Amino acid sequence: MSKELEEYLHSKFKDEETESILEDYTYRLAKMLDEQKERLSPNQYKVAAKGILARIAFYISIQKYVNEEKALEYAKEHSYAKMAGVEKMMKLIGKSNFGCAIFRKFFTTGLKADTWVSEIKKDTDGDLIFDITKCLYKDLCDYYQASKLCALFCDADWLVLGHMKKLAFSRNYTLGTGDNLCDFSFKRQP
Repeated sequence: MSKELEEYLHSKFKDEETESILEDYTYRLAKMLDEQKERLSPNQYKVAAKGILARIAFYISIQKYVNEEKALEYAKEHSYAKMAGVEKMMKLIGKSNFGCAIFRKFFTTGLKADTWVSEIKKDTDGDLIFDITKCLYKDLCDYYQASKLCALFCDADWLVLGHMKKLAFSRNYTLGTGDNLCDFSFKRQP
């Protein structure tokens, strides 16, 4: 558990509530990690352990003291604060054609991982368009009955990917909001 998480909880909850949440979070996350080690491939487990499961455990644990809507609000606030550095890095990468080429290379390589089922529709110097029809984030949120949390992961894409000047990101559908696919589109800008 990070000091940052503890500080965040102290800013929102009473001391005794924070301690109770942290105890539940620690137990719940350890249990999730143990459960998923048997269910997931090594790559999927690495991705899940790095962030997905911690966010799900946080979201579920705080519902002991707040309703689901407030838990979503806190989960979003906490997650987005942690992503500020990634957002800045993507803005920097998205300022140049070279950065966009590097991004496209890493992204298409990532699509080959077993964390998604994807189909690349177009991959040219100007466009990267693909659909995702199965997603580890969605699968884990559903598994832990935290389906509403999945939209937070989908929305975070806009935070991270939506500010690149040379590469415009768009998407109309997401698995996390109940659609049958996530339709990603990146178009090179002049």
